[in-house]
Amino acid sequence: MTIVIRKKMIVLFAIFLVVVFSFGFFVTSTVQTNVATPLGIKIVIDAGHGGLDGGSVGATTGVTERDLNIIYAKKLTKYLEEFGITVINTRLDTNGLYDEVTDDYKLVDMKKRADIINNSDAQILISIHMNKFSSSSENGAQVFFEHNNEDSEKLASSIRDILVANFDNARNLVLEGDYYILNETEPIGVIVECGFLSNPTEEKLLQDEEYQNKMCYSIYCGIINYLGITETIAQNY
Repeated sequence: MTIVIRKKMIVLFAIFLVVVFSFGFFVTSTVQTNVATPLGIKIVIDAGHGGLDGGSVGATTGVTERDLNIIYAKKLTKYLEEFGITVINTRLDTNGLYDEVTDDYKLVDMKKRADIINNSDAQILISIHMNKFSSSSENGAQVFFEHNNEDSEKLASSIRDILVANFDNARNLVLEGDYYILNETEPIGVIVECGFLSNPTEEKLLQDEEYQNKMCYSIYCGIINYLGITETIAQNY
């Protein structure tokens, strides 16, 4: 899928660079573009899990992936919308996307997400998640792309580049993922695992607002970079 970027985005990029250079590594600042109309780009932000499906659970505080994913999704949405990008969210509260609890409620939830995504006419899908592992030493944000999809891999690599530039423990390797949310949807999609809730240190960081802002702004910059506005964002942090 080829994404066409309007000339207006060159002007917006100039504004973007002013913000980046002004704040340097302090990536919690927002981009103010005063865009009156959207840029013609649509992105779906999918906050993973919801309802009875809490996802990963924090090792020490018991915080759920379900609740954190919403926080990150809203912050990322804000950054994208301030740049003039139209955002569609699969969910904006803690509820799941199913009408009643049945044996297959998780599948119903996933199918509903896929319907929202495929009916959105979006070019990009970002699915937000938190990771876990049996060993509490595992840590770091990581990005997964759709199997045998070159565009998905490029998007994943672009987000990875910014994460690696801004977080010492971010994982350099992007990995193929055989995931329903990527396989059954049309936009160029990736899954961003923002960190490991099974790691007590990272669990605490993932609940810190400044850390959340930095993570979401980094994902945002990776998306902007993928869209072709600049190939040097990562070098400027």
